[in-house]
Amino acid sequence: MACFTVSLIGAVGVGVARHIVKHHENKLELAGRTPEVDKFGSDTKWSTKLAYLETGLFAGSFVLAAEHMLHGEVVPYPPFLTATETAEGTMEMLHEIATVGVSMLAIVVGFWALGVFIYDLVKYRKRKGLKTKQAESK
Repeated sequence: MACFTVSLIGAVGVGVARHIVKHHENKLELAGRTPEVDKFGSDTKWSTKLAYLETGLFAGSFVLAAEHMLHGEVVPYPPFLTATETAEGTMEMLHEIATVGVSMLAIVVGFWALGVFIYDLVKYRKRKGLKTKQAESK
């Protein structure tokens, strides 16, 4: 019914966080500071990683909204969400938002976090391997 609203709100929140992180990264670049290369993680900026999550959440919420429109649960005229026409429908919609919507958001964020971790781990091991090979060749 309205489970897509949770992903939409999450995408907006991630967008705000991305802009804050981007501002901080630009501030560090202007100060001439660069992140330490030996630390765990890749050289991909966090603002870029957050942009991937934001794009995924926006795309998912728009696809779900379109699916709900096709089924007649969302209409282009007030009250927009057909479940809000009755009190029982509103309670059912709020329950779906709290269970299905939050679960979908948690799963998407979890898979994104797992993907970022694996990507950073692979980059870290590759960098560490190159560093030991260079030390052995000297």
